[in-house]
Amino acid sequence: MTDVQAIRWLLGVLNETDRPVSTRRAQEWVARMELVGLVERQNLGGPGGSVVWGTFEATGQSRPNIYRQTTRHEIAVSAVSARYLAAGFAWRRDGRPTYVGGHQADGVAIGQRTSELIEVELTPKRAPRYASIFAAYRRRLELGEAARVAYLCTDDAARAVRTALSASPAGRAVAAHVGVRTVFDQRGAVRAPAGERAMSDEHAILLDGER
Repeated sequence: MTDVQAIRWLLGVLNETDRPVSTRRAQEWVARMELVGLVERQNLGGPGGSVVWGTFEATGQSRPNIYRQTTRHEIAVSAVSARYLAAGFAWRRDGRPTYVGGHQADGVAIGQRTSELIEVELTPKRAPRYASIFAAYRRRLELGEAARVAYLCTDDAARAVRTALSASPAGRAVAAHVGVRTVFDQRGAVRAPAGERAMSDEHAILLDGER
């Protein structure tokens, strides 16, 4: 599940550029795919335009419930993954943890030499939950599963993550390997001004291009 703004970036990747296509071109592409039965769409009034998902004929999966509470988060993850792909990363879903106390990230961005565990954080969590997550990330970082963790947040969530990193032993243990950036507004829309880039040491993710 995604939205038109993320599709702009994905079409840019297919065109072998690191820039998004125009909103109009993305809308035209969605309309063509809908006409041949590969996608469906619904305008929920969100900042990224219509919500878009693959049909059963295209994906083998049933129609998603676009009104559930996690929809905003899923669309925000798709927006981030599209920008990582445009910047030359590979992207995959994180696997489910195989041990007690593990934590599944929202995605894994794989660069030429390193990989990052990506967290899209639209709402703050409680301090004990962050401590548990940081402990799980410490184990993963020590095992070499990733080089860094990137938290891409709203204002409120970014403050909560930064506080949690300094307030607990688990947070302080991983703080040097965790980047926190304010990327989303309170609606879950990417809001970086022109030229601002999402956190990454090896690569930079452009978050502008709204036109």
